[in-house]
Amino acid sequence: MLNQPKSSVWKMRVVVLSLLLFFVALPHTLEDFALGEPAKNGVPAPLLAGVIAGIFALQGLALYFLGSDQRRGYFIHLGIGIFWPLAAGLAQLPVILTFQPYRSGFISLHYVFGMIILGILLFLSSIGGLRATTTREK
Repeated sequence: MLNQPKSSVWKMRVVVLSLLLFFVALPHTLEDFALGEPAKNGVPAPLLAGVIAGIFALQGLALYFLGSDQRRGYFIHLGIGIFWPLAAGLAQLPVILTFQPYRSGFISLHYVFGMIILGILLFLSSIGGLRATTTREK
């Protein structure tokens, strides 16, 4: 890793963060559906399921693009890196900050804060990857 180009290091960071984001976003989404959150908020579950499945598919496509050394993988990860923290923050933080017990306790909090932190890190790493690939192309 010491002698690798900066673009390879950034790419590895984005890939690892993206995979870690799957490990918190997917269980959190399943927990939402198990607890009936879409219905409580007046959102049709099939519609939300389709949107979430599309986001996960887009994230997988972004990983494919990175594996193919295509910059658009970074651009897609930029969007995903900002989407998950905003979605989790806007939907869950008001409930968490009421200081009432939150869902399944620690593990549920882990999912939400994991999505926020990993999403922000993914966003920032994608910017770093884009910068590294821009300097490499010059």
